[in-house]
Amino acid sequence: MAGVKIQSHKKRRQFVHLITSVDHYWGEVFEDNLFYDLNYSDLFTRMWLESEEPFRKTDLYQFMPKVSQRTAAKYIQIAIDRGLLLERPDTEDRRSKRITIADDLKIRIERFLDYSIDVFNKGLK
Repeated sequence: MAGVKIQSHKKRRQFVHLITSVDHYWGEVFEDNLFYDLNYSDLFTRMWLESEEPFRKTDLYQFMPKVSQRTAAKYIQIAIDRGLLLERPDTEDRRSKRITIADDLKIRIERFLDYSIDVFNKGLK
């Protein structure tokens, strides 16, 4: 592990507490235990990062690399059904759908990110 600084036990414990705090806050932001899942975290935050244009539904599967495409499709559909993702017809290909982040989801993700940044800024000094 070249280039990796060995940290003290105290610093490692501190870091675990910070991660745990951030993890719990994700659950608070979404209130629904259904979305308290790393696959949703991967999907939502990666969509937020790359949300310049609407996504093709099938393109979203790559944002959940730890599950099969079939499972990813189910996860995406649940988020659509709950109103966190918005599905619209693709104007270029009527057989396809385009997916965007709902404003409410964007607000939740940004609230989570703001909290996380604050926790790590304060906790890693």
